[in-house]
Amino acid sequence: MNETQKKRLQKYGVIAVSVLLIVYIVYQAYMMIYDPVGTELAYEYTIEDTVDAEVFVARSESYINNSKKGTIISAIEDGSRVSKNQPVAYVFTDTAAADTFTELRDLEVQLERYKVLARQSDNYIFDVEDLDMYVDQEAVKLVDLVNERHLTLLDETINDFRNQVVTKQISTGSKVDFDSRLASLQVKYDTLSKKSTKHTDIVSKNSGYYIGYTDGYENVIDYKEISKIGIDDIRKALEAEPKSVPSGVIGKVVTEFTWYFLSVLEADKVASLSVGNTVTVVLPFSAVNTVEAKVYAMNENKETGEVALILSCSVMNPDAASLRHENAQFVIASHTGIKVPSSAIRVNKDGEKGVYVLSGNIAKFKKINIVYTEDDFILSQAEDGADGYVSLYDNIITEGKDLYDGKVFK
Repeated sequence: MNETQKKRLQKYGVIAVSVLLIVYIVYQAYMMIYDPVGTELAYEYTIEDTVDAEVFVARSESYINNSKKGTIISAIEDGSRVSKNQPVAYVFTDTAAADTFTELRDLEVQLERYKVLARQSDNYIFDVEDLDMYVDQEAVKLVDLVNERHLTLLDETINDFRNQVVTKQISTGSKVDFDSRLASLQVKYDTLSKKSTKHTDIVSKNSGYYIGYTDGYENVIDYKEISKIGIDDIRKALEAEPKSVPSGVIGKVVTEFTWYFLSVLEADKVASLSVGNTVTVVLPFSAVNTVEAKVYAMNENKETGEVALILSCSVMNPDAASLRHENAQFVIASHTGIKVPSSAIRVNKDGEKGVYVLSGNIAKFKKINIVYTEDDFILSQAEDGADGYVSLYDNIITEGKDLYDGKVFK
């Protein structure tokens, strides 16, 4: 490298260093002037403490017996309330009589349906947009029932869907001849009424809730000793095979309105629970979906660290009546508050924990009342109307330098 090349290289080096120095000075000046601030909107958030569980459902169940031969037709729906000596089913020795009875019952439903629709067409003014919404809702409900294989309410939902469609037809000017349809149904009903529907009533010997089937698990748990049920008893119930049901049994009555979820859990997972607490039971594979229950008993084995958890419930409907051996999730506690990023928490000169919020272009310190803590956020109790505490929709400052109460951001 000759002397000229050396001088040129030194010159370029000096220029490069000078440029870097200028860039550094400009950057430092910019950082002194520019004070970046990032914010996050405060909103309410709920987090739940849950425990997965395998549960067995225990009820006080009494068989309904029938000694007569013939076609049996239920008189009431599963999960319905029943009084002592009330008919729950009918026995038909003649198949034709059973068919006539079934058809008459269906006709009664149709007659009532068309009478309601006829009254609507005479007296109501409809909002078409609302009707569109109702039709869509019933269609979605039908699809959900089929997907969930929950068929007990299918007929009722189909009728509701039809009613909404017909009502929309009326509202859009379509003429529906209800009188002719009603007259036709009435003639058919009157003709069938003359035929025999002779049958024998099957009555319940107990009051309670009617269930028109059995599953063989009715006597696995001693209901009268429910408060003393232990870990081994529940495990045996969960592992049990269904027992044979006596011949002639056509259903059962749940004689006590309170029934129970039984489960074996690790004691430390439900240590926060005590008798009387309310637990939300989530049943993802049942049409029941969720139901509220109360802690009835907790029978712990301190040697194994397990507890027999017994939850009581009084909700009864066709879906609840079908529960027996289920996979569930217990929501044992929920925490609700204003979600605050942990990185935004500061301590002021008075030693109070809180956050800075951006009010206009001014930083303001607001206290927090921590009710729940996670690694990256906390929940602060929503202090409605309390001055000086973080509240809904505050702009919490998550990025900012040298924060202090009253700082102005340019």
